[in-house]
Amino acid sequence: MELLVSPKDPTKCDKCGGQVALENDATQLRAEYIESESPVGAALLGLFGVARHLFPVLEGEQVVCEESPSVAQYLEGQPRDIRPQYPYLPEDEQRWREAYERLQWMALEELNESDG
Repeated sequence: MELLVSPKDPTKCDKCGGQVALENDATQLRAEYIESESPVGAALLGLFGVARHLFPVLEGEQVVCEESPSVAQYLEGQPRDIRPQYPYLPEDEQRWREAYERLQWMALEELNESDG
């Protein structure tokens, strides 16, 4: 059986096409979030998911790429997503924040490995 892999670069944002750093990748954060309940699902999302900026990307004052508000809304200081299809669930906030902390550590480790 042949694995089908998306021809898109998994490190490029599916909204703007720009490079997405690990620490700002909403897809990798989502994989970290679901990992405790579905390790296989998280692995598949990590392997085949397309990157998306978690926070807005700015060039000066201009927004080059919007964030992923449905995910970012759970992180400290971020506004709630007002779209009705992505309700804020207070009971999920702690898990999202813990997943974000793990993602930041992963990004730091990746940076340290590339430096040394």
